[in-house]
Amino acid sequence: MKIGFAQYTSAEIRKETRFLIDLSNDMEEYFIKKTYGNDLIEIIIGIICVSPSFEAFFKPGKPKYIKEKKGIKSEFTKQEYDIEKCLTYDIKLDFETFKNSSEVEAKRYLELEILKSLEIIEAMKTKMKDFDLMKFKRDLEDYFKEKDMQ
Repeated sequence: MKIGFAQYTSAEIRKETRFLIDLSNDMEEYFIKKTYGNDLIEIIIGIICVSPSFEAFFKPGKPKYIKEKKGIKSEFTKQEYDIEKCLTYDIKLDFETFKNSSEVEAKRYLELEILKSLEIIEAMKTKMKDFDLMKFKRDLEDYFKEKDMQ
């Protein structure tokens, strides 16, 4: 399973969100050798946490599931790559809560929001019939416990 974050954050909280890159890389390494079925092999979670003045520009999009192999060209790097059996969705974090939290509190807040976001996968289970959500959720909870985020 591949898992990663796409980060959309305001400059005012750049320092508070630095841990997101390390967390994304660490989660990717933790989950890379795990499998949960054949219908979902990659999850990309957009983490949106922007100041109120930017909220209008960063609304959570609808979840997207791409089952068949599809070529994508990066808007930023212009590189082309293939994706398949990939789910992308966004979670929106409260800016003030995040801004006023310590790093430990911010990590716990993020953890809870990620675990809550699994409802999105549950709601899309008709498209991803061969995916063991319960096992994935247990592994995700274990990961957070292991990293002492709970």
